[in-house]
Amino acid sequence: MTRRTAPTSQDVARLAGVSQSTVSYALTGARPISEETRRRIEAAIEELGYHPNSGARTLRSRRSGVIGLMVPATAPRPVGPMPFLLAISQEARRFDLDVLVVTADEGAAGVRRVAGTGLCDGLILMEISRQDERLDAVAASGLPCVSLGKPDEMPGASVVDLDFELLGAKVVEGALAEGCARLLLFGQLDEKSRRNDVSRFLRGLRAAAPAELEVVIAPGSPEEVVALDASFDGAEDRTALFGLSQEQELLFALALAGRLGREDRVVISFADQPLDGVGGPVATLPRLTPRQADVSALAVRELVRLLREPGAEPRTTLLPPDWAEAL
Repeated sequence: MTRRTAPTSQDVARLAGVSQSTVSYALTGARPISEETRRRIEAAIEELGYHPNSGARTLRSRRSGVIGLMVPATAPRPVGPMPFLLAISQEARRFDLDVLVVTADEGAAGVRRVAGTGLCDGLILMEISRQDERLDAVAASGLPCVSLGKPDEMPGASVVDLDFELLGAKVVEGALAEGCARLLLFGQLDEKSRRNDVSRFLRGLRAAAPAELEVVIAPGSPEEVVALDASFDGAEDRTALFGLSQEQELLFALALAGRLGREDRVVISFADQPLDGVGGPVATLPRLTPRQADVSALAVRELVRLLREPGAEPRTTLLPPDWAEAL
């Protein structure tokens, strides 16, 4: 019985019709290659089931070939970390990198532990707060790092995130386009929130809101939101309603109380968050959350840039939500 040997980089090169050194360049990024050549090599790797020798790779590069991903210990938002984790893992494999998952509840100690053991070549941090203790630990470690989220200060790490300031401006634009004199915001929109997306959203919204648009932030509970909305009855103008989070729960409470389905109330929502049974005017913004995969893939590519370019400066990249359709 003939023993089947594992495929080698020579086999990959032969199948892809390139030299063995070109295969090495594609795997390590040591030199640029064309997109068409990269696709042929990736197809050959997939067909052969080739896996580079991680031990030999580590000896050659003095790198582990592993990136750390620090995810939240719990999922504070409906989406949760899973779409990001899957997208990051898939993109990392394109660069011959494995992913080590660390929970964010370890905080700065977790960053120091990962950096001290040499397990990872770099880090991607999720669920970043406005003042995040992990960032000082990252700066002290010297590990290349990318933050999925934009804190108030960013020592020593790149940032990849959605442009929440632009989101705030677009919500104002939607309210004004519907002829509303008032914008009622709800869903954990605390001005002093530790969440970086909330503070940035409010900053962008207030900067875009003209003096004639009254901006009102509702308290958290459904009963308080309903009572506040009822206080606007009798006014001869329209109120726009927008929730950055908990919108389904709070809009259901408003609908149950008979507050929606009226011409003087306009719900601002997103195309990927359908509002079944709301009735009445709805101003639909294009999708808010199509970009988990885009943001995640970009974070991996940014970390690869930091790893491959010694001395590369960290940078901030803010992606706009998908505004492909007009309001």
